[in-house]
Amino acid sequence: MTNRFPLIEKGFSRTNCLRLLRSRGLDRTPKSSCLGRPCHGNSQWRALRDGSPGEWADVVAFDRAIRSGNARATVEGTPLLGQVYLHRSRRPLDEAPIDRVTAHEWASRQIDVFDALADAELESGDPDGCSPWSCRSGAPVASEFDLTA
Repeated sequence: MTNRFPLIEKGFSRTNCLRLLRSRGLDRTPKSSCLGRPCHGNSQWRALRDGSPGEWADVVAFDRAIRSGNARATVEGTPLLGQVYLHRSRRPLDEAPIDRVTAHEWASRQIDVFDALADAELESGDPDGCSPWSCRSGAPVASEFDLTA
């Protein structure tokens, strides 16, 4: 078996892939990953907690179970230094500040300018009307300011 990633092979970024999915009506496409992955952001932890209570309970139990280290760290008798947590705050997952919206999350909520340009609301109005950037009719624009003085 050979794993293939045709969109990545064509040079697509994650943003490009999401834009393509949105254009096909698949705008709610979550990232795929294991539940116990420590790199989840707050939004992923919230979605799991709020949308899948059973899986949330499993991952909270897993977070407690790994507190003293994993089997690989201790199989050779080497003690683990410190404690392990799934959340970057180094607090138990059910106590971690996952309701805090991070700067990265705020940035991801911003409108993609390329999607906005393609939006019918901006571009399919009256052909002689004005867009947010210029007049489409080609007619001269009268100004109340005299710029020649």
